[in-house]
Amino acid sequence: FLVLSSPSLFISWVGLELNTLAFLPILLSSKNKLTSESSIKYFLTQTLASVIVIVGGLTVFILQAEFSMTVVLFGLAIKLGAAPFHSWLVTVAESLTWIPLFILLTVQKLNPLFMVWSFSPMNSSFFYLIVFSSLIVGSLMGLVQTSTRALVTFSSISHVGWFLTGMAFSLETGLLYFFIYSVILLAPILLLEHTNMSHISQLPLIQVKLQNQSILFFSLLSLGGLPPFLGFLPKWVI
Repeated sequence: FLVLSSPSLFISWVGLELNTLAFLPILLSSKNKLTSESSIKYFLTQTLASVIVIVGGLTVFILQAEFSMTVVLFGLAIKLGAAPFHSWLVTVAESLTWIPLFILLTVQKLNPLFMVWSFSPMNSSFFYLIVFSSLIVGSLMGLVQTSTRALVTFSSISHVGWFLTGMAFSLETGLLYFFIYSVILLAPILLLEHTNMSHISQLPLIQVKLQNQSILFFSLLSLGGLPPFLGFLPKWVI
């Protein structure tokens, strides 16, 4: 709410920091060494991105405003996990349980998206570089993954390109895409948690736990944005 209602870059930045600090205990909720490592990676990456955002805001008086706002966009792209700044997201996601992963891929992207809409140049070549690289990297890198967590993460990176495209048109379009994405991601996440499936090779084994496999397949097709599923609707709108 602080980020959404603030006309000031500094207050929005404070909101971003509060959000990061509130998410860290969720990362640390499962007690294993991998999670501790990923939470430190998450913290350091977010801190670096926050420093870049605040530097962009402070240099607006010294440098050209457009260049400063591009620096802000650079910091926010790291926070979003958009390509080509996405590698931290994949390593953090690999060691998370499913529900924290869902929060990381949805709720944690809201604040940077609001700030991109408020403070960043939408028609700059750097903005389009982030959009196109997210769409391409998310789609192509997902092809070589066997881990279901990595697959969902690369899918999310690809969707970030769509979020930003929606934001470039209007805030309503971007938010419509975001909320429908959150709904269609929840179904496969809950099913994967229920079946405890970490790799694609376990797919034949889930028949025991899932009476109806087609539910999982339909939810994944919807996440891919194929008609006539719900995931196609926001892409059609854009």
